[in-house]
Amino acid sequence: MNVDTTYDYIIYSAGVAGVITALDLTAKGKSVLLLNFYGFMGGSITESLNCHQVIDEKIMDGSIKNLFDKIKKSKHGILYHSENEFIFNPEMVKIVLQEEIENSKIDLLFHIVPFYLKQKDQFVELSLTGKEGIFNIKGKTIIDASDEYDLIKLTNSDRILIQLFTNMFLTGSKDDTWQNYSLIANKIKLNDNRYWISLKLPRPDSEFFVENASQIILNDFEEVVQKSGGRVQLIAPQSQKIYAIEKRKISENIFHVNSLLKENLNYKNIITKSSELELNLNLIA
Repeated sequence: MNVDTTYDYIIYSAGVAGVITALDLTAKGKSVLLLNFYGFMGGSITESLNCHQVIDEKIMDGSIKNLFDKIKKSKHGILYHSENEFIFNPEMVKIVLQEEIENSKIDLLFHIVPFYLKQKDQFVELSLTGKEGIFNIKGKTIIDASDEYDLIKLTNSDRILIQLFTNMFLTGSKDDTWQNYSLIANKIKLNDNRYWISLKLPRPDSEFFVENASQIILNDFEEVVQKSGGRVQLIAPQSQKIYAIEKRKISENIFHVNSLLKENLNYKNIITKSSELELNLNLIA
């Protein structure tokens, strides 16, 4: 990455929608910088273990079909499949997305936090902090592909937390007492007899306390699981936060990928959303 370069597109973050957008624009000959907070890609699928996805394979094409097929063909890439419901292996999602980006001309930066966005005449300047320190980068167009509207939030658009989940993988237990836990929103038994679990959490009074509140409930649930002879095997790095936003498009060169979609697909439709998004990317390039 060259901080003196004015990229055609700067995309944050490197979830499935961000990767698909970056691949498509690069294939059209555009210069693209892809940014991400974590040191791995995948968005809420890997960051929040939002692994349960509802997918209509018949409508898939292009890059998203290629990615999906690679995950399916990978050993243990799909941990559960019934009709149009899939549980993804988050580790395989990370690997496949990383390979796709490495085989492209996309510039990639991990461990990045955007904190200021300023529109100028010929470009948009984005201020970032990361391992490299604090620096500015320039892009003709800034695309927010994050699950939590992280860039749009910087334009002072109201972002409202409407749902909160914590997701995890659970080993088998001696009894099913843990399944009576009141906050379980979804539980799916996997091919290897583990469970993928989603707990729907009450919203705290302040977003500042989201992770603290999530951890308290997770600790309580872990105790219940242990009493049943099981254990929580894998916990998400962060809780899964679902937001509503006042605006999805700020200008012609600052917008969220959801502004390109006809319908507001939910958190179980990330792959479907990316498929529709790929069809509509010709609207911007």
